[in-house]
Amino acid sequence: MISRIQSYLLETEFSMHYYEDQIDIVNYKEICHISDTEIVLKSPTNQIVITGSNLTITRLLEDEFLLKGKVSKIEFR
Repeated sequence: MISRIQSYLLETEFSMHYYEDQIDIVNYKEICHISDTEIVLKSPTNQIVITGSNLTITRLLEDEFLLKGKVSKIEFR
């Protein structure tokens, strides 16, 4: 049971959750580019390009951020 709680609290795996007009990204490596139409970031295995309109980072933590706006495309390179 302790290992389950510890793995939940210390999650190190990259994840991206899409909700209506917002994306929560956890355990990214680096944000490479930010504009109101495109955000480029690196995960441990890919480069991710998010395009859309009115893109804004509304919460920024060391290993997590929340992106709001109208997302039109997500590319994994």
